[in-house]
Amino acid sequence: MLRYNRLMNLSFTRSGQPEVPPPVGVILASQSIGRKFILEKLGIHFRAVIARIDEDAILAKDPVTTITLRAEGKLTEVVEHPRIYSLPEEGKTLVITADSMSVLGRKTFGKARDREDAKVILKALMGKTHTFITATAVVLLDTLKVTKRWNAVTRTKVTLRKLSPTDLETFVIRYDLSRFAGGFSLNDTPWDLVVKIDGSYTNVIGLPLEPLLPVFRSQKIIV
Repeated sequence: MLRYNRLMNLSFTRSGQPEVPPPVGVILASQSIGRKFILEKLGIHFRAVIARIDEDAILAKDPVTTITLRAEGKLTEVVEHPRIYSLPEEGKTLVITADSMSVLGRKTFGKARDREDAKVILKALMGKTHTFITATAVVLLDTLKVTKRWNAVTRTKVTLRKLSPTDLETFVIRYDLSRFAGGFSLNDTPWDLVVKIDGSYTNVIGLPLEPLLPVFRSQKIIV
């Protein structure tokens, strides 16, 4: 059974030592449970906000451009409205945004609209290997001015097993799949739905650490 036990053991905090306030504040512009979980496991102190944009209205000709524009849109919304999102006026703040999508051939799958839509998405992805893509957009603010910017696109191959009709029905009734791109989550599903991951593990949870760890280390947010 594939689980993210490897992430459960991930920690950059040092037990037995007093905590020191980070030199840079961190804001996660996302309501994703998985993204919050990853930052918590890293021992990062952060505040989560929800960017007030209509993500579904942002569409491009290809999925990578779409999710990149959505991540940038959330970032811009937060940075350009510091009072609304209570951004600190003094000191340095790192603002993190991301957007994810499952891609199979020419078809793209974001969050399910409802249970029936979730079943349609899962039926399309089950028993196949698709690409899970996340665009991350990060800026460093110093007294509310952008001083540095980081962007990345991370791709992971994900293989889902084929559920029986009964298991699929139970799955969509029991869990709120509207919160997850592709209609599945590594941490909120009890079955071994994901049978193989080729690439970034944390990407499938929604926040790939490969492009973010160097940023955190450069700002001494983690050591």
